[in-house]
Amino acid sequence: MPQLDPAVFLPQIFWLFVLFGLVYLFIAHSATPKITQVLERRQDRIAADLQEAEKLQAQAEGARATYEQALEEARAKAVSTVAEKRDAIKLDVEAEYRKLSESLGEQIAEADARIVAAKDKALKDIRVMTADVCGSLIQSVSGLDLDQKAIAAQVNEKFDAVRGNGNG
Repeated sequence: MPQLDPAVFLPQIFWLFVLFGLVYLFIAHSATPKITQVLERRQDRIAADLQEAEKLQAQAEGARATYEQALEEARAKAVSTVAEKRDAIKLDVEAEYRKLSESLGEQIAEADARIVAAKDKALKDIRVMTADVCGSLIQSVSGLDLDQKAIAAQVNEKFDAVRGNGNG
């Protein structure tokens, strides 16, 4: 085999170094800068994406805080409205009680039925008003235009849960 002939070792080693040198120069001046440039662009892109994600996360946190504050205000308004309605109903009941204190038990039962109906109507009005307020808040905070029936269903579910706990 000619490759194993000791007389041609030196020229083969010389050409080996020359070829490896040329390949090294080609890779060092052609491929490596392109690879480095691609890696730098990728790193810059990842950094920009992470920065944008942090910015969007901060915006989402701000929107969530605003939503929670608006929801708390709506709850407080609903509670005050319920208290006002209860006070108004209580005043009506006391006036009726003084007028009808000498009446029969049947008249007292009718007055109680009216109180329950007024309370149910007030709660129904509050549910409707709360659903409208929540819909308006969601639209103003997030810009979403949700189905009013879905919002009303959620409000009714929360009212029923509160009522089921004995709080309403």
